[in-house]
Amino acid sequence: MSGPFDYWELLAGIGLFLFAMQQLEAALQLLAGRSLAGFLRRATGNRFRAVGAGLLATALLQSSSIVALMVLAFVGAGLLALPAALGVVVGSNLGTTLTGWAVATVGFKVDIDAAALPLIGGGALLLLWGRGRWMALGQLGFAMGLLLLGLDLMKSSTGALTEIIDTRTLAGLALWQYACFGIVVAGVIQSSSATMMITLAALNADLIALPGAAAIAIGADLGTTTTVVLGAARGSAYKRQVAAGHVVFNLTTDALAFVALAPLLALVAAMGITDPLYSLVAFHSLFNLFGLLLFVPLLNPFAAWLARKFPAADMHETRYLTEVRPGVAAVALEAVEKESARAIARALRCQMLAFEPPLPPPPGLPPVADDEPAGPRAKQDFAKLYEASKVLEGEILEFTIRLQAETAETAVTARLNALRSAVRRSLHAAKAIKDIRHNLVEMAASPDPQVSRHTERCRQAMQRFVADLFALRPEPATVPGIESLAPVLQSVYADYEAFNAEIYADVRDSVVGERQVSSLLNVARELLRTRESLVFALAHYYLSPADAQVLERLSLGSAHVALGGAAST
Repeated sequence: MSGPFDYWELLAGIGLFLFAMQQLEAALQLLAGRSLAGFLRRATGNRFRAVGAGLLATALLQSSSIVALMVLAFVGAGLLALPAALGVVVGSNLGTTLTGWAVATVGFKVDIDAAALPLIGGGALLLLWGRGRWMALGQLGFAMGLLLLGLDLMKSSTGALTEIIDTRTLAGLALWQYACFGIVVAGVIQSSSATMMITLAALNADLIALPGAAAIAIGADLGTTTTVVLGAARGSAYKRQVAAGHVVFNLTTDALAFVALAPLLALVAAMGITDPLYSLVAFHSLFNLFGLLLFVPLLNPFAAWLARKFPAADMHETRYLTEVRPGVAAVALEAVEKESARAIARALRCQMLAFEPPLPPPPGLPPVADDEPAGPRAKQDFAKLYEASKVLEGEILEFTIRLQAETAETAVTARLNALRSAVRRSLHAAKAIKDIRHNLVEMAASPDPQVSRHTERCRQAMQRFVADLFALRPEPATVPGIESLAPVLQSVYADYEAFNAEIYADVRDSVVGERQVSSLLNVARELLRTRESLVFALAHYYLSPADAQVLERLSLGSAHVALGGAAST
């Protein structure tokens, strides 16, 4: 027998639940390659397939809550569109009724919580010792295990409630009271299936009539939506849209089922089902089927309504392009220049945030006019800043392509090409530092003194590079030329050669191991690429196209260094 209601166990369950949701979404993002995205597109390519996927997944997992939580994670990872997600949710509602059939038929309840410990154990081992996709799969399994454990803690902490409920008190209540009972119990124990078992037990003992049991089933259907609402509470607007869609769908379906309770029970009787237990689960399946048939044709307009009622925050990263029309070439070009400067400034900020702790800005002016907000409002999270930089690049490219199609001025076209090159190069710089950020963080935390030495070397090299960039504009009106950018680029190449020489010396002296060598060479190569790309971005922004090409050709003299370093690994 369960003990009394444990508040701390409930709090721990909620905490694990929310943490697992974050980890699950992160793992899905890591695994979101072409194969996974392609599978999701095929499985949810239209509303009927999406509904079928939800029904099948819930029938296999025996939990519409888990399927709905997975849908939230997929939506948060950008792998499922809202109409497809709603289709899966609608299908899962019908799929979960199979549990009632199993209970009514064989008195057996499938408990998926038993998988929590193997998932946590196996997932943690893969997460710690795996590499690449195996590590991501480990994170996925670990997160799923924690999610199940969190749900199990929430259920077990309130398990005493299901044991202290005296089913004899259920006799003689009004139908709306039975429905409220189902909502409360399912919401508290986070399981419509458990609520259905309590109801089946009361019905089997003749302590409650079939109409009252049907009303509880309707309430349980609505009460179980609290799981999804909790999962989306701190999520993106798109996750809140899915959660709201789930609530609206269940609320509508359950309200109609409550109004049509007597006719639906009559229909069940007309189907020749006389056993009260089978009648209850048939009623449960029937009203969910009718809800599915009602909503499937309306999934697209329903998704559009949700998007209007629960709008996503403004995802635009451009600040000036929204204020001008492409047809006004001079004004539009000035706006593109400001946005391009913001893209370069963000790439530089990514380079500084990639280290732990982040690099402090040196004295002086940044290499481009940086009007990003300072202080707490500034984007200080590396991952968010990088994603925002990608959005900014896409918006700039889209705008410049439209602007270029509307103008015949050669000078404007040439300048737009240069700015596009500057923006692309800035994102290349951000991507290169992103690819080794995990290496830099791991190196900073390593107790190995040799690794710490190389970590400090990387940090100092990037700090010198940032200082060189800040020295390019001693005055706000200063425009750096090729004579000031070329020494910065040459210094980058010289530093790369020196870094490689240090690594090779450590290999000869057996100071570093094989794994460390591979990581260090990769870090050196990407540090070269991120700094080189940022210098080229500044060249395309400030120099004439001819001078920018001259500076890029300057790199050809050192290109063999990078290629040789890569080949040596």
